[in-house]
Amino acid sequence: MNYTDASILIVDDEEANRDILSRRLIKEGYTVATAKGGKEALEMLRTEHYDLVLLDIMMPGVDGYEVLASIKSEPLLHDTQVIMISALSDKTTVRRCVELGAADYVGKPFELPFLKSRIRQTLLV
Repeated sequence: MNYTDASILIVDDEEANRDILSRRLIKEGYTVATAKGGKEALEMLRTEHYDLVLLDIMMPGVDGYEVLASIKSEPLLHDTQVIMISALSDKTTVRRCVELGAADYVGKPFELPFLKSRIRQTLLV
């Protein structure tokens, strides 16, 4: 697959974060959808295919940990790649995300070239 043909779901409760990321990734040629929370993200993932999820951790209701655990426990979603994006950057948080099945972890604030590189790398695996 050409990585720019990929579909990406951005999950973040902050509208500004969803907007900035989606505009920049669309410019790169990706197909992008957004969800403003974990519950909405899981509903979307169960009805549409996404090659990659960019997932915030700290969200009201269903948080990023719960979404990641659900993705990795559901047979139809298990192979979906997930990059966690969060302001939490302590080793315990990063380790928990990796143990739950995240492909990568990018701390906020992030530099866009770095994030784009991590996205390409994850999609090529």
